[in-house]
Amino acid sequence: MESDSVVSAFKRYFELSKRTGRNLEDIQHLRYQVYCREFGFEREEDCPGHKEVDEYDTQAWHCLLEHKPSRMAAGCVRVVHVDTGDPIGQLPMERHCHDSFFDSAWRPDRLERNSICEVSRLAVHSMFRRRNGEAATPIGDIEALKLSPDQIRVFPILAVSLFVAATLLCVHYRKQHAFAMMEPALARILRHTGLEFTQIGEVVHYHGKRAAFYIDSGEAHESIRRSSALSELCRHVEATLLREPRPLLTSMPMRVAWPPGVAMRPAGLRAGRAPLPQQAGPENGHRRLLN
Repeated sequence: MESDSVVSAFKRYFELSKRTGRNLEDIQHLRYQVYCREFGFEREEDCPGHKEVDEYDTQAWHCLLEHKPSRMAAGCVRVVHVDTGDPIGQLPMERHCHDSFFDSAWRPDRLERNSICEVSRLAVHSMFRRRNGEAATPIGDIEALKLSPDQIRVFPILAVSLFVAATLLCVHYRKQHAFAMMEPALARILRHTGLEFTQIGEVVHYHGKRAAFYIDSGEAHESIRRSSALSELCRHVEATLLREPRPLLTSMPMRVAWPPGVAMRPAGLRAGRAPLPQQAGPENGHRRLLN
């Protein structure tokens, strides 16, 4: 399969859809398979009904990636918001990893609540992170699905497609400042796709070794649209994921919400871009997951 047909294969075999409210069972079961059964990040007794659920599920926009031939849930991601009137006023990373943040103007706790969001609970089922002939997954051998070679080859793009989907949701709902807890190695990989996350916290043990990262969603969207590798994928995800009457903005109003006491951005820093912090300690591998 030629490299320029990867997105064509993705479109043929996978479908993205937006989920909210109570229509989350497929997503919560997938998260149980990955976070509880596969990696042990959550305890079995905390996942009744074989579903990984938390209080932020009703305060987020969710995206489900399905494998068309089998209708399996292949991947998922959510974007958590903390708007006025939401029951929880802090992002997950603020509640669980606040002490790890650097002294940066771009911390979530120093920005306006209605301008921030957190990309979290990104997971790709192990079935779609393996190559043909490897060991059986928790739901059976990959051979059982009779996947063709081009289906196998498109699997690495799945995690990237979920990041693209999350970026589009951030822009669509006008959330300029996006945050995520992820492994620094994953951030380096995403940088090659045009998604330049900036580390704003120390590496901590939180569902594995993770650190807080920041990205301006408007700049991320523009980078993806200009990327020769991701522009086609971006157009496809935008057309299929966002089917609401309100159109997606091609660029967000970049009215930066300056934290208290910050008179101007640091020299040489573009609007929305955080200053580069000192490098944190080494990380230990990565599994393409966010928390």
